[in-house]
Amino acid sequence: MNQAQLIDHSLIRRTVVEIATLPDDDLAILLDIVALLKQQRSKATAADIRRAARQRVATLQNMPRGQLAAQFQKVGERIRSQAITEDTAVEGDWESD
Repeated sequence: MNQAQLIDHSLIRRTVVEIATLPDDDLAILLDIVALLKQQRSKATAADIRRAARQRVATLQNMPRGQLAAQFQKVGERIRSQAITEDTAVEGDWESD
């Protein structure tokens, strides 16, 4: 294993540990950010993605937690509605994970 691979594995391990300790509300936010980054990946460089993520964090940093949770819930519902329309999701309430 070369040095670059060791760094990649170390970063992945650290990331997994950090994600595993996040509260559920923060996981929802993280998933939204990951989805946004996936959309931008095809047309943006890594530096562009990092810059956009930092800007988004700065924008959301001072927002009250309740307002932030409501905003991300609306985004999730919009994504879910789109998936239902495209026949890639089942309409109805979630019963469990």
